[in-house]
Amino acid sequence: MIDDRQNWQRMNLAALQQRLAWLQQQPDKVIFCKESGVHYVAVTKERSYIKLSLVEKVNQHTDLLQSVFDFNNPLHLVSEYTQAMMLGLVWQNQPQKIYIAGFGGGRIPLVLHHYLPETVIECADVDPIAIEAATQCFGVRLDDRLTVTIQDGREYLEQQKPDNQYDIIMTDVFFGNGYFPHRLATKEFYQLCEKRLSSEGVVLVNLLQRDEFYAEKIKTFQSVFSQVCVCPWKDINSVLIGTNSAILEKDEIVARAKYLQDGHQFSFPLTDRSREVKLGTELAEAVANLDKAQILHDDSPPAGYFDCWLF
Repeated sequence: MIDDRQNWQRMNLAALQQRLAWLQQQPDKVIFCKESGVHYVAVTKERSYIKLSLVEKVNQHTDLLQSVFDFNNPLHLVSEYTQAMMLGLVWQNQPQKIYIAGFGGGRIPLVLHHYLPETVIECADVDPIAIEAATQCFGVRLDDRLTVTIQDGREYLEQQKPDNQYDIIMTDVFFGNGYFPHRLATKEFYQLCEKRLSSEGVVLVNLLQRDEFYAEKIKTFQSVFSQVCVCPWKDINSVLIGTNSAILEKDEIVARAKYLQDGHQFSFPLTDRSREVKLGTELAEAVANLDKAQILHDDSPPAGYFDCWLF
């Protein structure tokens, strides 16, 4: 079984490198740019790095980086927050099914697809142009184990049959100005996630720390999941991790991450990300005004939530 997996992974990596070979001949420039709704989807080559960004039409100085990778090492997760999203494997190291709301350049789905050759990964994204960019410039190839549906991420989850359970659910959804959809931040949404989780399942959410409602989003997450951890990256992103399975202490989280690191031989430092995880009192101390934050609900978005506050 191990030999079969390693053989498949060797062939998959070779095929991935072949799909990316054309990028090496490209000059440093914008290699893909298409209009999509309120923004442009732009892919830029800078030396060996390929970057996908969303640029708002109304303010072209906005440039929210969605995905980045190094075509010389396509299985390496460059962004530390994407490395932190892989910590879901600490709770579910052999997931049967994973659901991801938000696709972008498809970096996390592509890496999961490679290292977990028996896992089904379902994704939903509202932007077909971003998916086009991912398949054209990021080496993503969709198949029966890696699928993307053009649909709102919550709507997709609502339409799944009750017996369709996921071991890991991830949400990584932003517009070009940094806006995080309200319908993916409420207690009702996380209750839906909890309903769609397997008994030992885990939910991970990428947040921006400069979000005006950062504390509210964490407080809302805590209202649904019995164990909540935060893995912060500098002053930029934080990955929320929530589960209603057995509580893990920090040393167990780090030990499991090291086991995964050694077993899969990840080129990115998953163990380092596990050491950065904050839980319990450490989490409470790290998030300003968490005790005063209000829980977000579908029918009562807070004043100012829909303002373009990141312009």
